[in-house]
Amino acid sequence: MDPGHKRQVVENLFLTFATKQAELFKQYDANRKKRSKIFLQRLRYQLKRNGENHRKEWSSKLETELLDSIPTRKIWKLSRNDRWFREVFQQENNDQEMLQHFRMDRGMFDTLVAMLSHDLAPHPLLAAQSCSTEKKIGIGLYKLTTGADYATIGNLFGVHKATVKNCVHQFCKSIVKNYMDSEIYLPDHEEMAEISKGFEDKSDIPLVMGAMGRTHIPITPSLADSKNYINGRKWPSLILQAVVDSNLCFRHITCGHVGATDDSVVLSDSGLYQHFESAEMPAQSINGTTIKSFIVSESSYPLLPWLQHAYVSPQTTEEETFNEHLHKARAYADEAFEKLRVRFRILHRKIDIDINFVPQILLTCCILHNILEKNQTPFLESWKEELQDLGGKFPQPDGSASSNYTTTVEGEAVRDALKEHLQSKYVLFRTIEYNQVYFISEGTN
Repeated sequence: MDPGHKRQVVENLFLTFATKQAELFKQYDANRKKRSKIFLQRLRYQLKRNGENHRKEWSSKLETELLDSIPTRKIWKLSRNDRWFREVFQQENNDQEMLQHFRMDRGMFDTLVAMLSHDLAPHPLLAAQSCSTEKKIGIGLYKLTTGADYATIGNLFGVHKATVKNCVHQFCKSIVKNYMDSEIYLPDHEEMAEISKGFEDKSDIPLVMGAMGRTHIPITPSLADSKNYINGRKWPSLILQAVVDSNLCFRHITCGHVGATDDSVVLSDSGLYQHFESAEMPAQSINGTTIKSFIVSESSYPLLPWLQHAYVSPQTTEEETFNEHLHKARAYADEAFEKLRVRFRILHRKIDIDINFVPQILLTCCILHNILEKNQTPFLESWKEELQDLGGKFPQPDGSASSNYTTTVEGEAVRDALKEHLQSKYVLFRTIEYNQVYFISEGTN
């Protein structure tokens, strides 16, 4: 090999070596930087982890030192149990006990649970609504049927008194929302005929479609508003006005007026005027007078063609007899109110609930009363004896003693026609003066 060619080969080898060496240095430098980056990342992570551990450790020590240095007392938690509730509802054939505590048997209670299960089902996230449907309904019914305070009910059902309040409100709102329109409504023509027959069988007066009355419910208003709620008997109340049919069911309700409100004002606010002025009512010709179906009431209400009451000062035997028959029809309202009060004893004492929610309580009681009457739930006469002592504590104002009477010519014509109908249909007994009676002596032949 000539020297020139040999020199060229050597230079190429040196150039290849130099290039390879440069690549190796470059690769080494890249690996070194990569290893340094990984090392720094690991070091940074370790420092962060150690820092967090030290922070938690020192925070725990600081918290312990602070809590130990602050004077504290032990937290006491009341241990609650619902043994009474479970014993009542786990028993079989306990209708008598259910009637005593809830004024309904077990079958009716289970029906009510099925009716309200959608609205009163326990909420999985809210502790205040975690009670079962049965317990919520039991709490609501026990409050209405006994009138006991929230704390007493909470001890029986194993819940806090705030939970009792929530359950009562949920129960009443659910009843009113779902069953107000379906349980309390004025009858149609076909139903009016059946109701009128029931009234006529007892009072001999035709075309009576309802008996209207009112009752005062004791309440506990605030001191600032208490004088506005004082009724004629000098105790605070709300007025419950209702129309009752011959089956002792409530067909129309007006509640919320303060105790000092006049009966005629409650009637004008009830919506009955608007209904009877526009509605077509069943009619019958009696002694030449066309009479439509009407409601009987006390004399404190106006005398209208659709609203009849007794003669205030009867002058003849016919008028007295008419009053007696009318009283038999109006007695349905008194009997329905009596049953309502006996079933729901919360209405017999001052209601310890927000005054704005009391109308919901009254509506709930009337709806439940109708449901119980329609299902023929047992009603024990012994319950009336339990409330005799409370009867004199809140005497009802006497509406018949009012001297403010409003009459109309049409109303008087209807009443006179009904009076003549009774006179022509039944024998009226009249007093006999002794100077018109002749006695025959024994010796006379």
